[in-house]
Amino acid sequence: MWPIVRVTISNELLSSDVDYLHQVCDQVFAAEERHAFLVDCSDIRKPPGASIRRKLKEFEDSRQLVSAKKGIACAIVFHNAIVRGAYTALRWISAQPVPNRAFGTSREAAAWCIDAIERDGAPVPAAAYALAGRQVATG
Repeated sequence: MWPIVRVTISNELLSSDVDYLHQVCDQVFAAEERHAFLVDCSDIRKPPGASIRRKLKEFEDSRQLVSAKKGIACAIVFHNAIVRGAYTALRWISAQPVPNRAFGTSREAAAWCIDAIERDGAPVPAAAYALAGRQVATG
């Protein structure tokens, strides 16, 4: 769905998942075009432990500059309202270089990403509109 990069996290975030995320992001950031991430964490049943959270923070910190240049937006999906609230509070404390917001569904997250991509002037593929439950934009 480029320029939307959709990442789905399984029911438990492992250290190997974070390593894989590093590899994927390196490939995404190597592209010339700007993009939006849609990270679906709706299947997560257990919050990541301290070592994983630390690894994620180091990962985010290491990509601040390239994210500011290449990123349009980052939407993250949590079905649990308490987790969404905690994530939102975390983003107040640890702001990101691109708009970053939590949503309850992939549909809402996709719609928000589409709006950001359209404001950025990039084309949006039909698959992204379908995920958002929208008709393909014309003209």
